[in-house]
Amino acid sequence: MGKVIINQVAAPLIIALAAGVVAAFQQSSRNVVIARANRPLPPLAVFRSVHKQHQQQPTQSTALFSSQSDNDPLVYRASKNLTASAWLSWWSQVILTVISAVTFIFARNVMEASSMGPMGITKVAPKFVLPGVGIVLSTMSIIWTWGGRRLAKRFLRRTNTTPVEAANLLRRVIKVGATINLIGLFTSVLGAQFIIGTLVAKSMQNAVGFGVGIGGGMVSAQLQPLDLLVVQANTNMLTSHFVSLACLLWLTRMVDKLDPPSTEDDL
Repeated sequence: MGKVIINQVAAPLIIALAAGVVAAFQQSSRNVVIARANRPLPPLAVFRSVHKQHQQQPTQSTALFSSQSDNDPLVYRASKNLTASAWLSWWSQVILTVISAVTFIFARNVMEASSMGPMGITKVAPKFVLPGVGIVLSTMSIIWTWGGRRLAKRFLRRTNTTPVEAANLLRRVIKVGATINLIGLFTSVLGAQFIIGTLVAKSMQNAVGFGVGIGGGMVSAQLQPLDLLVVQANTNMLTSHFVSLACLLWLTRMVDKLDPPSTEDDL
């Protein structure tokens, strides 16, 4: 009877002792794992991990270099030349066109206010028709130049662009842009002739004693400083079209490199 009681008391103690030993072993093994995880890696292991991450995730500069290397060298050079030419042409045209447009609007309003006849009729408007056409054509050239900048980016985005295709696209840019600027130059030159002729007529009238009267009806016959400002604004328009045309003609040398002319007919 005593042995049975001892066995019943000892069995739970043995089970509890065994559970404590197992729990202590698990805790010690967990501490060892945590200690190993917190232990700093050796330099060689750190280098291998960094090198592996660098191979898996390439940097942005590496991706950009790879995209540039996929393009033809001539196409890439043509894109850079087109970007530089469009940048210079666009900013020059914008600055000169805005200055000329503001000057023409201001001069037209002042001249109309000072030369209004008794019947409300003015002869100032025909003087600004041709310069106005030149401003409109310069605005069209600015928009076309902006399209040339977008075309330069398209050369880099598309890796399958051949030099012949790039040359054909550049020819189209040069042809349309040169046509717009030549018409703008022609209208601006005609406008300059008309403005200068008007100024010569005014100076001759002042020389012989005409154009001096009472009221605002005869003020327009007098040579004013504002007339010279109109000449300067028209000269700015001529410069705007000339700069754009010069930049387009500069691109023709790149077209000859992309698609050299055939020499079979010369042999």
